[in-house]
Amino acid sequence: MNITLLTPPRVVFGRGVFSKLGQEAAGLGRVALVVTGRSAARASGALDAGLRSLAAAGVQAHVFDAVEHDPSLATVDNGLALARETRSDVVIGLGGGSALDAAKAIAALAPAPCGVAPFFSGGREIAAPGLPFVAIPTTAGTGAEMTRNSVLTDTATHEKKSLRSPHMVARVALVDPDLTLACPPELTAHSGMDALTQAVECFISKAATPVSDALALPAAGILFKNLAAAVRNGQDAEVREAVALGSMMSGLAFANAGLGAVHGLAHPIGAQLGLAHGLVCACLLAPVVEFNAPACPRKMAALANEFGLASASGVPAALRALATETGVPASLAPLGLNESRFPAIIAQCRSGSMAANPRPVSDEEAAALLRQVSA
Repeated sequence: MNITLLTPPRVVFGRGVFSKLGQEAAGLGRVALVVTGRSAARASGALDAGLRSLAAAGVQAHVFDAVEHDPSLATVDNGLALARETRSDVVIGLGGGSALDAAKAIAALAPAPCGVAPFFSGGREIAAPGLPFVAIPTTAGTGAEMTRNSVLTDTATHEKKSLRSPHMVARVALVDPDLTLACPPELTAHSGMDALTQAVECFISKAATPVSDALALPAAGILFKNLAAAVRNGQDAEVREAVALGSMMSGLAFANAGLGAVHGLAHPIGAQLGLAHGLVCACLLAPVVEFNAPACPRKMAALANEFGLASASGVPAALRALATETGVPASLAPLGLNESRFPAIIAQCRSGSMAANPRPVSDEEAAALLRQVSA
């Protein structure tokens, strides 16, 4: 058995750790580019608090607050231009998975003599370290603070895929559950279901290891038992802490194993329809787990035990019930998914995630799964 672990050198988890941003960043650089979304971090007060912390530590900060959900190549190029213009020597990602993915790409590519396109579509390798990157998630979560990939979208071709490099791993990840208190119920549900999907898919992945299992299984249980409560009452700090912990553990797990057919299908669906990644994952999770169950009976039994269910056969129904309880639609048809979209989605679904799925998925089986979430 060969196991390789790749994690941020420093992970700081706990309520209030965001206050350490200036101290952590000052050890990495003196001019910071803060990469964030278009409004949420500013509206919640997190951006201003972060800037105050940086200023108190003597770090000059420039803000790039143009990241959309599913960051585009053009957005990354604009961030790269600002990083180079300001001579930033550290990049800070503050926000959900999109902000962190954009920040990762900007940090990794800032020293390069070009934009992102040669790395995204030209196959160019990120061969050397870029600028140090600090990851601060404000949702729980995509796990982007733990991973070595950046999910980007080419809006011209509607292609959504990952740049991957060990040089994209954060130097520091500050995971503060208090930053998730401002997340509205819908975002809490979608990001939390994304984290649960990652934990479940990682646990049953063909690339799973004893180390990833030790993180993924309890992460799935924590998220399954706490997510609905976080959606109902986002101000419950104890529940928010539990969900943030489950999300972080899920991110650590899948960063060192693999995912599966949910993510294989979710990326092209999101790119084709412009839908939030967590929403698509949440809708696909139960049907894909039900499809995979015959290929991994022992792991399904372990999930059932972790969820407090009587038998493995109840896992898909329990996941479906949780999605419903958290407001996830049973069908993506009202959001634009129909048979005419299937060929393009299936053509783009053959990713590393699909390859790690515990059960092979033919084109016909992929279409059958898509029908289940578009009926």
